[in-house]
Amino acid sequence: MMTVLECVRQQHDLGLVGLSAVICVLGCFVTVTLMALTQAVRGRSCAWELLSAAVVFGSSVWALHFVAMLAFLPGRATAYDLGFTASSIAIAIAGSHAAFALWRHRSGSPILLGCAGLMLGSAVAGMHYLGVAAMHASALIFFNPIYVGVSFLLSTTFATLALARARNLYGLARRAEVALWLALAICGLHFTGMTAVTLAPSNLPEGSNYVLGSSALALVVGLVSIAILIGGLAILLIQQYLSLRAVRELARMRLLSDLAHEVLFIHRAGTVLEVNSAGARMIGMPVQRLIGRNVLDLFAAHDAPALMRRMTCRSEDLLPQEFEVRTSGGGLVPVELSCRNIEFGGKPAIAVALRDLTERKRDEARIRHLALHDALTELPNRYLLGQRLAQAMDMAADGANSVAVVCLDLDRFKPVNDLHGHAAGDALLVQAAKRMLAELRPADTLARVGGDEFVAVLADASAPDQVSEIAGRLVAALSRPFRVEGHQIEISASAGVALYPADGRTGDTLLRAADTALYRVKDEGRGTVRFFEPAMDALIQARRQMEYELGLAVERSELQLFYQPLVNGCTGEIETFEALIRWHHPEHGLVSPAQFIPLAERSDLIVRIGAWVIDTACAAAAGWPRPWRVSINVSPSQLRQSDVPMAVAAALARHNLDAARLVVEITESVLIEDADAAVAVLTKLRGLGVRLALDDFGTGYSSLSYLQRFKFDKIKIDQTFVRRLGEHTDTLTIVRAIVNLGHNLGMQVTVEGVETVEQLAILRGLDCDQMQGYLFGRPAPALKVSDPERAQIRALFVAPLMRAVS
Repeated sequence: MMTVLECVRQQHDLGLVGLSAVICVLGCFVTVTLMALTQAVRGRSCAWELLSAAVVFGSSVWALHFVAMLAFLPGRATAYDLGFTASSIAIAIAGSHAAFALWRHRSGSPILLGCAGLMLGSAVAGMHYLGVAAMHASALIFFNPIYVGVSFLLSTTFATLALARARNLYGLARRAEVALWLALAICGLHFTGMTAVTLAPSNLPEGSNYVLGSSALALVVGLVSIAILIGGLAILLIQQYLSLRAVRELARMRLLSDLAHEVLFIHRAGTVLEVNSAGARMIGMPVQRLIGRNVLDLFAAHDAPALMRRMTCRSEDLLPQEFEVRTSGGGLVPVELSCRNIEFGGKPAIAVALRDLTERKRDEARIRHLALHDALTELPNRYLLGQRLAQAMDMAADGANSVAVVCLDLDRFKPVNDLHGHAAGDALLVQAAKRMLAELRPADTLARVGGDEFVAVLADASAPDQVSEIAGRLVAALSRPFRVEGHQIEISASAGVALYPADGRTGDTLLRAADTALYRVKDEGRGTVRFFEPAMDALIQARRQMEYELGLAVERSELQLFYQPLVNGCTGEIETFEALIRWHHPEHGLVSPAQFIPLAERSDLIVRIGAWVIDTACAAAAGWPRPWRVSINVSPSQLRQSDVPMAVAAALARHNLDAARLVVEITESVLIEDADAAVAVLTKLRGLGVRLALDDFGTGYSSLSYLQRFKFDKIKIDQTFVRRLGEHTDTLTIVRAIVNLGHNLGMQVTVEGVETVEQLAILRGLDCDQMQGYLFGRPAPALKVSDPERAQIRALFVAPLMRAVS
């Protein structure tokens, strides 16, 4: 080290040495700044920046060497070979460019980093010793190999350290540090290498291509080099400032785009320039790999023509369009694409937004499924059934096979809901659907079209025997016991069958025919299979004609209320009249309610007829000479389909009738279908002050449970019990138990169907509160109760007569 310092002090012009050091430091700082720019580049080639850094560094090394060599004072005339001098700068530039390129792509490998440092040190050493070889003086030049090796080791070590510290050049302090290590690599090699030089006296050869060195020339070259470097550094700093500002703007834009849920990317001429993190997540590929790719590579192959057409149109003229993005795993993601023309990097480009439609497509598919399938059983619904039936008929029309439609109805299903709850009923329906599917072929269709109603379409039905066998298996499968929530439940099923084309050539006709056959099965006892017969259709047509005429009965005033008295069980005094509807058909005469009320309940006619009954009964009661009560019947369908409390309140107000004079009778079936809804309606009626009666008590499935759910004002014992009084001792026991139950619960007990004095005597002995039957009066269209008729009824309750009967 002392020898090197001695060489610098005694054999060099220190002024020029200082100038060369300034050139070296400035050149190294400019080089490091250019290297920093390569780190700011994202997604595009940095070859221009690397080449610029190599040119600046090589020129700096050469300028330092040339000025330092001109500062060398060997004490003899010195000249420089122009060819060697030019070659030396080329070696410096080429070697440093290779070293910088390897540093830029080292990917964190220590071996590659060492190779880059060795290559950069070799470039500096090669330039130096070739430059020294270009020097010719009136002496011979000799090199000390030890100092040559040390100089090479110093240059390589400092160069490697500089490249290792150049991993992050964003800070000014780090750039200054790296520039210092590079300057040491250059200066260490130069001055150590110059120490290795020894001159022996000699004469310059004549006629060679030399340039003579001088201090003035060194000063001029040094000052010009410094001026060029300072100017270049200033321009570079301005460019870096602008670049950093652009980078910050780009970073801000990336941040905003990364915050967006939509995929955003920018392309120019089909090449991706920028993409946000949402795009990387959707495609499953890093942002760096996406940048530079062709836009068509990001989408499904079948979308390429449409994408190319969009690229030829102005974005302002384009509406959002659906495409499919291709992920790195090979999957396809549905997206909605929209785009706009923008300016990016000072040039026109196109910004593209992709909205992921996966959730929407999934929701749409779910909605389509729900629109075509039953939500509980996942079976096709009525709409999809119609489509499948039409397809089956179209296929059968081209061949010799037939199509069968099987309508199935679960028997004894409603009590399941009442006894075990709706959840158990739903579970039973699911199990029933699975059992039926197990009995059908893959080509067949099973649909749920109602609460406990199913329809099976048997495609390619070759013969009626085959259809009968499949329908029989369906009924048998449903007749086996079910296990639901720990309970064993037994139901049965009925099936009606219609064949295409014998029973109909349209889907509606076939379904109607199979439904007609099902109704016949129910009328005949349930639990079996019945094929459609033409005679059944005549009954259906007659039923439909009656339904049509019933719809006109209200407007034509063909409906009429008959009134039957209910008398006090002790005194025989008339207390209430029950309003009973009749239909005076213009052709068929008086039609029984048992014939037309079921028709009205299966349509919306029951709402109109029920409202007419409420209004007419209240109007009649308001005009009676005595404050007798009037009792009306409300059917389950009427209670479910209309607002009965509102209709009752309106009728009471319209006719100024005391609510206590109105009795509303319902059957247990109202509570069986939906007990909670029925109780809510009954509570509203109770709030109006209306009396409530449970009709046909004892004939349902769980009468006692309903008495716990709602407290009625009275219960009516069905007439089937009264008819058997005196014939079966069990009947008397049952009636006595019902009467005692009603009285213990604080309810009035009414018996229906009293026709004989013997029945009257028995019922009086049971302390029944109220009685109704032909013994006291038949239903009549007008209320004509004379005093003699009332006295005659009271006479039935005279004690001597009762004793005589007893």
